[in-house]
Amino acid sequence: MLILRDIKLEDLDFLHNIENNQENMIYGDYHEPYSMDVLQEYIANASTPLFISSQYRYVIDNDEIAVGFLDLFEYDAQDESAFLGIILDLAFRGQALAKNALVLLEREVLNKWGIKILRAKVFFDNTVSISLFENLGYRVVEKSLEKDCKGLIKTTLILEKKIK
Repeated sequence: MLILRDIKLEDLDFLHNIENNQENMIYGDYHEPYSMDVLQEYIANASTPLFISSQYRYVIDNDEIAVGFLDLFEYDAQDESAFLGIILDLAFRGQALAKNALVLLEREVLNKWGIKILRAKVFFDNTVSISLFENLGYRVVEKSLEKDCKGLIKTTLILEKKIK
């Protein structure tokens, strides 16, 4: 059964693997590898509510196995909106887990946080993610140029969905 849950200390190794996997870095901003100590401190502080920290991380859990993460960030209480990011471990891609997790997230954010607009920032060449979001009713509302993890300037799409 697929659920979204809070991150816990038992997720440390999985978090370390996802955050420091070079293949995943092409989907976001580059960062130096995180140490276990830094990630352990992150988990210890991860329960800070969204309305205080403006960010929140969910673990995507399938049959009691962590398969990925859903992040909320740039929360805006006045706009009732947030950006989201999603990453699945390579072994769990192509099984509709991301799609089902996003459906769960939409209900969760509306009921728990009062978020009515979700946005995703995706590089134009990440066609799998663009297709995922568009199939769930997200629409491109903005395009901009941003640097990727290699310093290349790429077109970035902002996809948005109004949650009902």
